[in-house]
Amino acid sequence: MPKDIIDLPLQGRMASVRAGSVDEAARTVEIIWTTGATVRRARFWDEAVDEELSLDGSAVRLDRLNGGAPFLNSHDAWSLDSVLGVVVDGSARIANGQGTATIRFSERADVEPIFRDIAGGIIRNVSVGYRVHRYDITKRDGAPELWRAVDWEPLEISAVAIGADPGARVRSDTIRSATMNTCTLTRHATPTLEAPMPDDIQPAAVAAPAPVTRAIDPVQPPAPVIAAAPPNADAIRAEAQRAAADILTLCQRHGLDNTFAADLIGRGVSLNVARGAVLDKLAEADTVGTRTGATVPAAARDSGAIEIAYRDAVTDALLHRHSPGLHKLTDAAREFRGLNLLDMARHALERRGISTRGLSRMELATEALQKRAGPGYHSSADFPFILANVANKTLRSAYDSTPRTFTAWARQATITDFRPVQRTQLAGAPDLLRVPESGEFTYGTMGEGREVYALLTYGRIIGITRQTLINDDLDAFTRIPSAFGASAADLESDLVYSILTSNPLMGDGVALFNAGHGNLGTAGAISETTLAEAYRLFGNQRGLEARQISVQPRYLITPPGSRSVEARKNVTATTPNAVAGVNAFAGRLEPIEEPRLIPAAGADPWFLAADPNRIDTVEYAYLDGSNGVYTETRMGFEVDGMEIKARHDFASKAIDWRGLYRNAGI
Repeated sequence: MPKDIIDLPLQGRMASVRAGSVDEAARTVEIIWTTGATVRRARFWDEAVDEELSLDGSAVRLDRLNGGAPFLNSHDAWSLDSVLGVVVDGSARIANGQGTATIRFSERADVEPIFRDIAGGIIRNVSVGYRVHRYDITKRDGAPELWRAVDWEPLEISAVAIGADPGARVRSDTIRSATMNTCTLTRHATPTLEAPMPDDIQPAAVAAPAPVTRAIDPVQPPAPVIAAAPPNADAIRAEAQRAAADILTLCQRHGLDNTFAADLIGRGVSLNVARGAVLDKLAEADTVGTRTGATVPAAARDSGAIEIAYRDAVTDALLHRHSPGLHKLTDAAREFRGLNLLDMARHALERRGISTRGLSRMELATEALQKRAGPGYHSSADFPFILANVANKTLRSAYDSTPRTFTAWARQATITDFRPVQRTQLAGAPDLLRVPESGEFTYGTMGEGREVYALLTYGRIIGITRQTLINDDLDAFTRIPSAFGASAADLESDLVYSILTSNPLMGDGVALFNAGHGNLGTAGAISETTLAEAYRLFGNQRGLEARQISVQPRYLITPPGSRSVEARKNVTATTPNAVAGVNAFAGRLEPIEEPRLIPAAGADPWFLAADPNRIDTVEYAYLDGSNGVYTETRMGFEVDGMEIKARHDFASKAIDWRGLYRNAGI
């Protein structure tokens, strides 16, 4: 029997509350969540099929239900507020051709009205969401294929406002767009007689499929289910309204105006036909170079590019409002120039097909920052993503523009993970020895030393609430992230310069600046005498093989103040009147001024560093692929809004003392 593998979304069927089963004291109610009835399901890419749920004990996975599966409000799996209760542990069972379970309701105040409506018979419709892991498929002459679920798993049960017709699934966008699962299709080669449909379920008239073998599409999921009961006026009207809403959302998602959508809806076209018309319209718009809404380059030929262009246009408008001199207003951003944050939120929501009519300012802010599920959601043009983009750009800009003086004299590296890394100091090559006539070449060795360090992670979270939108507080998205970006850059300077000020131990067990390392000068101000001594110490440095190395200082590092003045006087070229007035070190050193070197007490120290391309000094490192601060965004859990997390992976370590020198000053 041939097998195929496809991806399926969460499925759903109507369930019912058992009359008279409500126990108000225990806050429980019994439900019938399946009868295994056969239902007719339609697929956009192929003919309809009949689905039947096997109620054999080995076919139904009850672990999730019996382990306390959630009882939700309308299949909303994205919010804890939507959890109304749980399935009582061990209450889910299959018996007498039915699946039953007991629901226990939460005692939260916001759940009480729903429990009361169920107890009073006002809310009677419930729906079960399930996944199918394996279908046995039987081809039937003159009838749709029979897809029998022989391995399936109920996941959750929901209270819903409108139930489907008996035996059919509940129509729910949440169900259609839920996380996909892998399903195995086993096709039986030998056709069997058509299985009878239950008496209370009459299939809609469907033309017999042509006897053509079709390959299963491994990507596209099954389409929404068509109710199996005979159509009536209300059902036809509801289906037409749903199709119209889908077409309107599709057009708005691709930046097409409502006139175009109204024409498609008025002609009564199917969603498939509407998709083709939308693609044709986008191609036509690209050809003539026109767009609706924010101006988009003609090269933006897919919905992803349009969404990104819209996000960038709104982002540019917000950045220009934050700092007009720093951020130029682009042509695409001009239409958003006069809008405040709430106006932009409203525009983004309406563009997504979400009506904001009648919403208060607080409700609008809540809707704008809400996490959603369903087709077309989580787009880069959703308002939370726009705000996160603004925050990220200001944070990164502040990080890049914050001065870091150590980059001149320290060496940058990249580390692939968080395990300790070893930096090896190789000695110079061994001395070349004279080889006499007919003599043999002898082997030499190279010594080595090691310094070990590892990356560390630093970070904080910025919370942005609904009140920020209502108050039009743009600083929350610009100045606060900007301060975090500057803080990340300052952290790097703090860590690198703490090496010079704390004088840590090296791999040989001796402090970085030590007389034994030959890099500690006689305390004194910066002068011709002390600089001459420093150059002498550099010249006396020996490699691991004890041979003299050629290393000279290049950078003169001081705290601001009198020490910085001394540095500049000794490295600036002058025109003396006599030989005694010649500045011997003019042009030989580059002064670097760093306030982190100001001591808590005592004299100001000063340092010399060699060129890091010539010899190792201090090494600073980032995680591979994350040079600098990195941000992530999520809808707030601790705060009623959204959260932006700034994360920074960074490390620094002195690698070789031979390229560094310290003078304590006086």
